[in-house]
Amino acid sequence: SVEDALRDYASMAAWEFARVARENLDEFWDDAFDDVTRDWRGHGDLPPLDNLVDDVRRVVRRYDCECTGIRNPRAFFSVDLRDSTVNAHPGGLAADVLSRLVDTLTTHRQRHDRERTGLVLIPAGSESETPFLITYATAYGRGRRGEALGLFGLMTDPNAYSELMDHWFSEHVLLPPAVTGGQPNDLLLDMSARLPGGSTLFESGPSLSSGFAASDTMDVEYSNMIVEAAVRPEVADKLIIGGLPRSRLPLILTLLIGTVLMGTTALYQLRRERQLARLRDDFVSGVSHELRTPLAQVRMFAELWETGKLRTESERSRSVGIINREARRLTHLVENILQFSRSGRAFAELKVEQLDVRSTVNEVIEAFRPLADAKNVSLCTKIEGDPVIRADRDAIKQILLNLLDNAVKYGPEGQTVAVVASRFGEKLCLSVNDQGPGIPHSEREQIWEPYRRLRRDVSGNATGTGIGLAVVAELVA
Repeated sequence: SVEDALRDYASMAAWEFARVARENLDEFWDDAFDDVTRDWRGHGDLPPLDNLVDDVRRVVRRYDCECTGIRNPRAFFSVDLRDSTVNAHPGGLAADVLSRLVDTLTTHRQRHDRERTGLVLIPAGSESETPFLITYATAYGRGRRGEALGLFGLMTDPNAYSELMDHWFSEHVLLPPAVTGGQPNDLLLDMSARLPGGSTLFESGPSLSSGFAASDTMDVEYSNMIVEAAVRPEVADKLIIGGLPRSRLPLILTLLIGTVLMGTTALYQLRRERQLARLRDDFVSGVSHELRTPLAQVRMFAELWETGKLRTESERSRSVGIINREARRLTHLVENILQFSRSGRAFAELKVEQLDVRSTVNEVIEAFRPLADAKNVSLCTKIEGDPVIRADRDAIKQILLNLLDNAVKYGPEGQTVAVVASRFGEKLCLSVNDQGPGIPHSEREQIWEPYRRLRRDVSGNATGTGIGLAVVAELVA
């Protein structure tokens, strides 16, 4: 019906505003918290909160926003997760408030896994107290991969972000211009953002109770924020071709549905293009870093050798070992990139032959051992009998090398990584078993896509190109 079409418009607007809010909040938080969370990394005591105060106010100024509730929040805070020490600026927070702060943040971090930033509401502790909104970021240490060592953030009133959200509501197109005629959002829609439980973060108008409303729920890192949009009743007939009809003509319904589908498709394509552009940028950055690091090592030790600064035999032997290790790393990276560039043509290039599994696996282990030794990782094999298979030798070697590289790169130092070959009837299963953190269930299908890296790894210490497992999937297929 026409009412359903108007609710579809409201649903489209709610989804688009949720997307805009998510991207802008992520950018705002990254700019505000990046220095303090990345520079500390668990070295000594928590840095002074003055650094965080300056960063937050600098970002607010850049957004040309008065944003008093963010510039001058109830408090800036830091939590040392090693001993639960809490610092606040300005001081004077009650002990029960600090206790609820630590408990709530600990629970929220467990719920949304390893996202670096988060938003959470702490309810009022009594009738005389008002709830407060916590925006925080997690700092991870360098020593043991994945260990959260500190939290940094600010405590504000629930409506502290209302001015920023009002700006996004005014500036971003939420409905297709072909439908709205280019009219501004505030003449067509009312919008709100609230947290489960009722605390309103932003509200643009009073007509959210109209029949032409819809909502969209954001991720758990935003505390499942609910974004609700409603088409203003007085402009509903302007969004419908020919106005609101007294009879529900099939032709008009078809046009309305077609318009909604076209608008939704266009928004999806724009979002997809933006994601691909970001993934390509991450890939280029990752490849540059992966190339630069081993090249720098090779060049440095070659220059030391050339200038005669390696005086003892042990120093020369160690330098040759490092050059050999880094050259292997470069070779592995280049072979991955070449294979990835040939993606889709691999079938024509496979050279299937009789393959001794044990000798092939041992060859891979020996080739990879210098890279494993650099992280104190032990390599072993578990092979039943002396299996022989028909396969492409180079493809099998590259698959195992990529899986070993992932196991060593993202697993803990000192772990044991095993290459296992076991029979299942007439088939042979080759696997690489490590002692790493594993893959979150929600991302297990995505890791085989090109340029894709786990969200926890993007913000961690390990670098990568995002093509290793894509090459594995291509070769296996």
